Amino acid sequence: AGPSLFRFGFRFFTPKQYNNLVYYGRGPGENYPDRKDASFVGLYRQRVEEQFYPYIRPQENGTKTDIRWWQLLDHRGSGMLVDSDSLFSASALHYSQELLDDGPVKHNRHSRDLEEENFTQCSIDLLQMGVACINAWGALPEKQYMLPYGDYSFTCSILDTNKIY
Repeated sequence: AGPSLFRFGFRFFTPKQYNNLVYYGRGPGENYPDRKDASFVGLYRQRVEEQFYPYIRPQENGTKTDIRWWQLLDHRGSGMLVDSDSLFSASALHYSQELLDDGPVKHNRHSRDLEEENFTQCSIDLLQMGVACINAWGALPEKQYMLPYGDYSFTCSILDTNKIY
């Protein structure tokens, strides 16, 4: 046994013009494995800039869970569709993870000081650790929302939306 994982999935970057989300999963607000009871499964259409929540201290945010399929599109409707036989979580932000959490030094102390980056960062995850929020000062998630070190497998398809008819 080793340390717990924060998430199991992958991350990629697209040009910022891919700014529209359409997905079937929990929403409309951000939700996490241990914070999703008030987020209902449905079809949602949102913009990437709406995904970022300016918490006082920059941190990971904007994730949606229990997704069946997820699209990232430009203003013409071109882009990609992520599909899987497994429920998954996804996020899209105009901020990199490194900007939101720049390590132990924490140079980026306030969200209001951040500037959007010139790309869309996407995270697609089979599993993600819960966020806890049991108290405001660093409590770990309850055991059922931890992501223990282990062997995981996640298969998904990424399809060009111009090829889907």
